[in-house]
Amino acid sequence: MFRSVLMLAAVLSLPAVAAEPTAAPAAAKTFVFNDPNGRDTVMFVLDAPLEVINGLSNQVKGRVEVKGQKASGRFQVPVSSIKTGNDTRDGHLQNDRWLDAAKNPDIIFEFKDVALPAPLANAKPVTVKAKGSFTVHGVTREEPVEVTATYLQETAETKNRAAGELLRVRAKFQIPLESYGIKRTEALVLKVGEKADVTVDAWGSTQFKP
Repeated sequence: MFRSVLMLAAVLSLPAVAAEPTAAPAAAKTFVFNDPNGRDTVMFVLDAPLEVINGLSNQVKGRVEVKGQKASGRFQVPVSSIKTGNDTRDGHLQNDRWLDAAKNPDIIFEFKDVALPAPLANAKPVTVKAKGSFTVHGVTREEPVEVTATYLQETAETKNRAAGELLRVRAKFQIPLESYGIKRTEALVLKVGEKADVTVDAWGSTQFKP
């Protein structure tokens, strides 16, 4: 009995061991896409038997919020900013038989709570295959998209590109024209591909203004 009391006293006299502090969750980061120098690119290719049409826009606006290992965002590209190298064709692209820029001025892409395979780390690209919501020609559909995001902490070198922390987003996806109500006439089937292969290369900054 006396021995048990001594052992209990010894245990009680030991210093308390503090519990390991729980790591605080990573703060959300918001990147605005609105490069004042117009260096972002959205390109598409319509590949048909008789003709290949290439389109380009340098106007990308949007924002991406990254919190932990989840990302949400929204991008838009004005239809009027898309150029194909032919003014007549650009006019056709914007009229009511094609993208109908008057009624649907923007092409929009949105995604929410996309899981990242790893937290953002400086200069380490993260690739995600997910689904996003596209709005084209007034029609909204979910499409698969592959996105590679590269986070860059602010340094003297990155400031040559833009101030603030940066997020480079590169993406690839397809837009099936008829699924978005864009009809090819019989005369255009051999000249206009049925799908637009789209690539995006855009830079967001924590310092860009919306």
